[in-house]
Order: sequence, then structure tokens, then C-alpha cells
Amino acid sequence: MTTAVMPFSHLMDSLFAPAACSVRNEHAAPRFTPRADILEGERDYIIRMDLPGVNREDLEIEIDGEALSVSAKRSDSAAEGYRLLRGERGEKANYRRTFQIGRGIDRENVSAVLNDGLLVLTLPKNETAVARRVEVK
Repeated sequence: MTTAVMPFSHLMDSLFAPAACSVRNEHAAPRFTPRADILEGERDYIIRMDLPGVNREDLEIEIDGEALSVSAKRSDSAAEGYRLLRGERGEKANYRRTFQIGRGIDRENVSAVLNDGLLVLTLPKNETAVARRVEVK
């Protein structure tokens, strides 16, 4: 019985291929689903999401009903005075992620900060969702 041997370079390419990426056609920018951490505090939730290379003006955050959607675009070009020899990141990329949020979120006070490619969303709990102790009399 013979066994096909995969070249090491193919193995490495398959191990480190971009995750959660789709491309509709060869001329379209790839669409990524960014990774996120969701943390719960006593009075709020925090969502931390990686959006490398995204500028504030290319970021859109929308709350519609019980869905919170984050969309972003990244467009890079070679630095002035340089030409691209090998491009693995791509000049353009689109990011999209949607989270289902419950009625316990104070939608009017959701805030977002983008710093060095890290988006931090703070979703305060409304007063009915904040845990409280009941005093026994």
C-alpha cells in the first residue's frame, strides 16, 4: 500500500490558512468574521474584537432590535516609495460580526472605543438586568 506524502510547505499552508474567511470572487475583498471575547461584569458586558488595520471612519456599529452588528472595511496600499513584492494580507478586507443581545441591555448607552486595531464595546445592563440582593426582614 502506498501513502501519498504531503510536502511540508502544503502542510504549513493548510495549518496557517486564514480562518473564518470567505471570498465571493477573485476581485472582491475577502470577508472575515473577527474573533471576539465577551466579558460580563456586575453592571455591564464588554465585547473585545480584533479589527487590524481598520480606521474609525471605516467602522459601523448598529443595533437593530436584538442584534448588534459590527461592520468594517480595511484598505491598504503599499507605503509611498515601496512596491509590494509579496502580499498575503491583501490590500482590502471586510469584517462583519453580529451578536444577539437581550432586552437587558441599555441600548442608549452602548459605547465603542477603537484603539490599535482593538474594538472595545461596552454594553451596560439596564436596571432590571442588574443583579441585586433582597433584604430579608
